Amino acid sequence: MKPRLLSLVIVAAAALAGCLPPPPPGIQPLRFLSINDVYVLDTLSDGSGGLARVATVRHRLAAEGPVLFTLAGDLLSPSLLSKYYHGAQMVEALNAAGLDYTTFGNHEFELDRDTLVARIKESKFRWISANCVEARGNPFPGVSAWDTVRMRNTLVGIFGLTIQEDYRSYVRCTDPDSAAHVAVDTLKKLGAQFIVALTHQSLAADEALVRREPALDLVLGGHEHERHDVLVEGRHVLKADANSRSAQFATVWGLPGAWRQAPTLVEMDSRIPLDSGVQVVVEQWNARLRRRLGPAAVVGTVKAPIDARDGVSRQMESPIGDLVTDAMRWGTRADVALLNAGTLRLDDVIPAGPLSNYTVESLFLFADDARTVTFPLTGARLRALLEHGVESAGSGAFLQVSGVRFTYDPSAAAGQRIQGALTRPDGRTIAPDDTVTVAFDVYPACESGDGYHVPEAAEACRTWQMAPRGADLLQRYIRDSLGGEISLPEAGRIGRAGS
Repeated sequence: MKPRLLSLVIVAAAALAGCLPPPPPGIQPLRFLSINDVYVLDTLSDGSGGLARVATVRHRLAAEGPVLFTLAGDLLSPSLLSKYYHGAQMVEALNAAGLDYTTFGNHEFELDRDTLVARIKESKFRWISANCVEARGNPFPGVSAWDTVRMRNTLVGIFGLTIQEDYRSYVRCTDPDSAAHVAVDTLKKLGAQFIVALTHQSLAADEALVRREPALDLVLGGHEHERHDVLVEGRHVLKADANSRSAQFATVWGLPGAWRQAPTLVEMDSRIPLDSGVQVVVEQWNARLRRRLGPAAVVGTVKAPIDARDGVSRQMESPIGDLVTDAMRWGTRADVALLNAGTLRLDDVIPAGPLSNYTVESLFLFADDARTVTFPLTGARLRALLEHGVESAGSGAFLQVSGVRFTYDPSAAAGQRIQGALTRPDGRTIAPDDTVTVAFDVYPACESGDGYHVPEAAEACRTWQMAPRGADLLQRYIRDSLGGEISLPEAGRIGRAGS
């Protein structure tokens, strides 16, 4: 597609998506292109995504006039490359793609402090965060709370926000609502005529933010991995699909207090060519990874596609969750295996055909390698962990399971959502005073990750570095238990009342 035609198609789609006419002749709009939660450089297995495609859109829009290109957090971790190179590959590619601004995602703080500061220093783009600073209260080097940029004779103010969680000791994220109020007020005093929040928090938090801050004009968000476009009192909250499957493009025109917004979702598929400059960077990093890990090896054959998308595993029982927890239970000889869905990071559909060791490694991307510890637990405590999992449906805390079956009602009161008894695969009940051996990954079991508290795992956690890796458990299970033939596991472990 020719540069001029590509730009016109995107602009026209924006007007249609917003149910608005295009800007009147002679009006030069503000334009914003935003992505979020980008963990991989290259295209995905179905051919979608790829930072090189986003770069094509960005460069061709820029040829038509100013466009602000943002990334709403989660760029440095986790990924197979980041496991070894700690986000250096992402900074290099985003520099080449012409990124303008980013904010911290929660996964940025998985890096140690010196590595994070080094990545920020290498960035040609600006880092902004109104609520995350170093533990002693000073901003991270090279990070501002907010910034202003003049576009089309309009002073645009932009600030960053990150979800407040228990992060590593070197970082302190304050209340995002209070920080946002200060940022908006400051930007107004600086003369900003259009104010943008670049956020990495829940959709509900973004919507509430817009309602509380009447001077906030647009939210470009992340953290959820699925597309969203929510209109709140005439102002949009926009999020794209993770891993550059899509980008949100917003066209804005009018006057302060009477802005008109026309957003559209730009699908990053094969219709958009790969930017050659960025693709060179992608291929160089892929070659570097191959040199480190060696050639890909086939570990088994997938008989039917396996859905490993985050949007499935964080909401319900998933095929990949069943497969991995079966491998955990088999490899540790535990009665029950639990896995918080956020540990699974492929966020893609595994196609039928040969399964490589690279794909298996790409499922487990955190520094602890999803190591699995095993410990005894009463039936009552198992139920409590499962309750926390179902209460967290939609997030990475949702549990995938093996060796236990249950039904839950999402409309029931907290602590009472699991209905009836817990049962084993053969139908026997797990009574509250029964003791079962449970396999659980290190992050929730040993580090209270995703809000889990498991004191029963303390003894096993003392030697967690010696526990088996998730990737090794899965590869051995495929080879020795499944004979290399990977079919979809038996489902029906997690039932939902009324469905």
